Amino acid sequence: MARDEHVPYLENIPAYAIGALDAEDVSALEIHLQTCASCRTELAEYRVLSESLLKAVPPKRPSVVLRKRLQSRLPSAQKTMRTQWVFPFSRLAFGLAVIALLALNLVSFAQLRQIQNQQASLLTQVENAQIALAMLSSPNIQTVLISGENVSGTLLLDKSHNQAFLIVGDLPELANDQIYQIWLVKADGGRDSAGLFRPESGQSYTTKAISSTQMFSNYLGIGVTVEPAGGSDAPTGQRIFKVDF
Repeated sequence: MARDEHVPYLENIPAYAIGALDAEDVSALEIHLQTCASCRTELAEYRVLSESLLKAVPPKRPSVVLRKRLQSRLPSAQKTMRTQWVFPFSRLAFGLAVIALLALNLVSFAQLRQIQNQQASLLTQVENAQIALAMLSSPNIQTVLISGENVSGTLLLDKSHNQAFLIVGDLPELANDQIYQIWLVKADGGRDSAGLFRPESGQSYTTKAISSTQMFSNYLGIGVTVEPAGGSDAPTGQRIFKVDF
């Protein structure tokens, strides 16, 4: 083979020796090497030279900063960093969503309780109004005016049907640990409890149906006092009013 014909292959041998030759040229060079002894000799010399150059400089461990910088540029490291950021954010978003849902449920529950309380109050007012209207239609109704210190109202009393209904306004506000208690006055001066109540919020007058296991004709009058929440066995607090039948 003429010298000029070796030139393209000789030019590729250095790159081939260090593994840097393009794949399309590798195949042609390897076929040529099978039949060309001089090119094989040239390749052997380049391989010895490349190995010598590699051994001439001792290996040196890169610095920690350089190693971390190189590692951070690897695709696997960048993917891990994105995952580390995405996972906490997803967990935080989930936590915030749970908190928002719980808060919404608490608000909805509070609103539902408020609506239920309002409905119960309206139902009580309707029932009391119906009782008062029924009593006013009775021919045996007795109307007793109530007058106390800054308190006024009316007691509807039907002794024949053993019914009584209290309508009173301007009642003082009570503390949370207090309540109004109704007392029926006996002939011997004793008192029997006839129920507990609190002023109706937002209403000028408070209404209360009064019940008794005994006939109202056995009593001389009625009174109201301020008592501890839960009521008392006998009057202990401030008297709001007392009227006789």
